[in-house]
Amino acid sequence: MPKYETEQSLRGESAVAKLIEERRDVSLEKLNPVYRLDYAAFRKGEVTSFIEIKCRTFERDKYETTLINAHKIMSANDIEQAFRRPAFLVVSWTDWTGFIPFAGLGQYRIGMGGRTDRGDPKDWDICCFIPVSEFKEL
Repeated sequence: MPKYETEQSLRGESAVAKLIEERRDVSLEKLNPVYRLDYAAFRKGEVTSFIEIKCRTFERDKYETTLINAHKIMSANDIEQAFRRPAFLVVSWTDWTGFIPFAGLGQYRIGMGGRTDRGDPKDWDICCFIPVSEFKEL
């Protein structure tokens, strides 16, 4: 299975992680890929939440919704149930960074979506289309 993380995308993710640490008074630790989410947030040595970071290469108002693959929602729900800690989706657009809890994302439209520019059929899958207006500023 191809991985599409590049040095540039990892730098963007790292910059967002630092922003979260500064604004939320937590320290983030990168998770093993088996967890399917990006980070665990710690305060005083205790895990407080789990975080998935998405870095978009366009401005927030380009689309009315942003999408997240259904498997990310399922993974977040499993982690939340197992550890009784919340999981958050953090999206950084080129002009704004916001977050939304994974809990309750199933209320939004679910359909097929994804990327078609890489020629990978696995990029097209069941996704949740989250209204950008539902995100809170980080």
